[in-house]
Amino acid sequence: MNSNFNDKFLILATQAGDEEAFGKLYDKYSSKIYRFIVFRLNSREDAKDLTSEVFLKAWQYLIKDNKNIDNFRAFLYRLAGNLVIDHYRQSGREVQALDEDQWNKIVDETYSLEDQIRNKEDSRLIKLAMDKLSPDERELLVMRYIDDLDIKEISVILDKSSGAVRVALHRAIKALKGLI
Repeated sequence: MNSNFNDKFLILATQAGDEEAFGKLYDKYSSKIYRFIVFRLNSREDAKDLTSEVFLKAWQYLIKDNKNIDNFRAFLYRLAGNLVIDHYRQSGREVQALDEDQWNKIVDETYSLEDQIRNKEDSRLIKLAMDKLSPDERELLVMRYIDDLDIKEISVILDKSSGAVRVALHRAIKALKGLI
């Protein structure tokens, strides 16, 4: 809850014209938003571009609309999800799962060397199983266990009730366990 209070303070400071306050929000969330996007795209460059666009849109929303945002993190993830969808619509491609090399590069970037060695085989098995899940199940598991979002934040991002998210998450976990 303290983090949410800190975000609200930084949002108000940004709306008052403090660019450094927005910079702090960017520093706090940019790597998480990038990871969220790169898990959905096959291109690191596109993921970097979309991450920048997420924060540009957030900046514009805060400055122009001057509206209150209850949960800034959920707001950013919602923007990111919408931009990924727009990216695929514009490119005319279907959402694709990451191939094994891309998955391993992301795993290599997000874990320490010790964790990489210990979890490499587990990661490979989980990746293979996750590729067999539906895109919705995959997205839900990534948001909850990789992006570390809570149920309430996921429900805001997906525009579903918390109960519906819990049920869908339970089913996704059950499907993943069945595949592993």
